[in-house]
Amino acid sequence: MKKVLISCALVALCMLLIPLTALTDANDASVLANAVTDDVLKITASPQKFEEFNILVDGQVQKIAARDYIFGVVAAEMPAMYEKEALKAQAVAAYTFACYRKAVREGEEYDLTADPDTDQCYISREAAKEKWGENSEEYTAKIDGCIDEVLGTLVTYDGETALTVYHAISPGVTVNCKDVWTSEVPYLTSVDSMGDKLSDGYLSEAIFTADQLSETLKSISSPNGEPQNYFANITTAESGRVTSIDYCGKKIGGGELSKALSLRSANFSVEYKDGNFIFTVMGYGHGVGMSQNGANYMAKQGSSYEEILLHYYEGTTLQKN
Repeated sequence: MKKVLISCALVALCMLLIPLTALTDANDASVLANAVTDDVLKITASPQKFEEFNILVDGQVQKIAARDYIFGVVAAEMPAMYEKEALKAQAVAAYTFACYRKAVREGEEYDLTADPDTDQCYISREAAKEKWGENSEEYTAKIDGCIDEVLGTLVTYDGETALTVYHAISPGVTVNCKDVWTSEVPYLTSVDSMGDKLSDGYLSEAIFTADQLSETLKSISSPNGEPQNYFANITTAESGRVTSIDYCGKKIGGGELSKALSLRSANFSVEYKDGNFIFTVMGYGHGVGMSQNGANYMAKQGSSYEEILLHYYEGTTLQKN
């Protein structure tokens, strides 16, 4: 039985998924912070389709039918006003991720949690109805219809269930997995996602005084020298993601700095001006896998959900019902 092993340090698994709900809702929901508890990811040897999942919700394990679970994930992870083909792509990615997670956690008390710090976001139908208000009937029918068309479809690679991570907005190209988690994953490579640059949420800015920055980063290094010299020797990946940067003489990863400063991604530039550090940030999330905003852009251009998934998870195939 063939296994694909992908070694990843636990710390590098921070922020696997960042849902676009954070860009559109007042309740800045969620971050998938640690989708795998081991430092080795194991892809199942043969794809399995599941009819239900055991989900840990508010401390209680609930057995939820796959259809209802995926509805709750899509409702939480992607704006309901998005194009139907984008919503279908999200449903397939969410279902594939859940099947992968359930297989990896075989024998444990629950398959996934509803906590965005550890697994995919999930909300109940009642919570979705409250969230959507007067649009709830329209959006419920829309998402249910999309799920009905694709439920049971898996993204696979070389006969195995793929780890279908996704993010909100790419920096214009998706990020190669090895630039985030140090290991090569053949279907999580850098692909074009230029539509993301048209998103209102593509660019963001974070400003810190020297004192604020020093206080926030005190666990990393103590400030020394002139503030304009705090940062040096920035290296970036092809995608523009900062791979390493020196802060007050200590080399750290771009992801580590991004997390410490709560930047929306590790694709950033920094300048010191008028007593402030100004971080200009491109995209939102780790940038690996499917861009939710990019999926919606592709759908608007006429792409099907199949084309969207096969674009972002390069070299994969879709195993349908």
